[in-house]
Amino acid sequence: MTTVARRDAFAGRPPPRLGGAGGRLWRAVGGIERRAAAWALRRQGRDGVAVTLQRRRIYILPTRYGLSLGLLVFAMLLGSLNYGASLGFALTFLLAGLALVAMHECHNGLLGLEVRFVGAHPVFAGQTAEFRIALAHAGRRPRYEIELERDGVSAGPVDVEPGEAATLRVAVRAPRRGWLVLPRVAVSTRHPGRLFRAWSWLHLDARCLVYPEPAPPGRPLPADAAAGGTGRPDAGDADFAGLRAAVPGDPPQRIAWKAYARNAALLLKQFSAGTSARVVLDWNALPDLPPEARIAQLARWCLDAESAGGAFGLRLPGTTIALGNGPRHLHECLKALALLPAPEDHRG
Repeated sequence: MTTVARRDAFAGRPPPRLGGAGGRLWRAVGGIERRAAAWALRRQGRDGVAVTLQRRRIYILPTRYGLSLGLLVFAMLLGSLNYGASLGFALTFLLAGLALVAMHECHNGLLGLEVRFVGAHPVFAGQTAEFRIALAHAGRRPRYEIELERDGVSAGPVDVEPGEAATLRVAVRAPRRGWLVLPRVAVSTRHPGRLFRAWSWLHLDARCLVYPEPAPPGRPLPADAAAGGTGRPDAGDADFAGLRAAVPGDPPQRIAWKAYARNAALLLKQFSAGTSARVVLDWNALPDLPPEARIAQLARWCLDAESAGGAFGLRLPGTTIALGNGPRHLHECLKALALLPAPEDHRG
């Protein structure tokens, strides 16, 4: 059984804009945290796709509630010493013992926890990538209130039962095409009592493919006699061929609104024509556009050709993808566009 917890606020939140002493304190705390995280990276190194947390990489500190309890216990101890109150000593030591037990349990809440990257679906530039992180453990006791934290925003908490897995989704903005690497993430817990926070920094080998942002619709597919087609399917004999995820610029009249009402996901209707078009989308067919604009237009043409239901190929500097169709072929074409070298490496 898999439990999925999602918090869209994980897309990233800028630090609060504080002026004066508050702003200096915030920057000082952020600087200390960055230096501590850099020290932890040098100490433990980068992680693979999965990591099991051991004692040497789990850190623990009291929360503000824990500090408040510590001050209270200290005040009670001073009062008991001053007045020689036996009941005061008993209550003071009882609270101190409970705090020590809570600290021990909080640390053990992460000990032996397995954290594994289980995938990320490709997205288009400008959208939000979701890295799926699975949590599991081989112990016999549940692990409670496990969270993933990044830049002060958390995903979770979830409880991890023995023999089961809980999956959290870490959302990261994808500003540009190519591979997006998951930034540093902390896995943490404050159970029990939220008196202490135990955490471990993770540098997982996790990345997500970011397709180029497609150009706005409007420029028609090119005719390509070498491909054996006109570049357009026959519009009079179109049949429904399925759905795909909608992207910016898709025509609103082809959105599957009934599917959106059912699952709140924007999907685009695709149609296949009776006479399939065949077209090769060529990098050199767009000499009037700068390199990144060419990539955006080719991405738009790939989406349009797939929606039309015809076969299409892609010819790029140093790469040629043969004619094909279907979601897998579309993925290969968009991936080739996403991973093209920097524009200065393929001018002309």
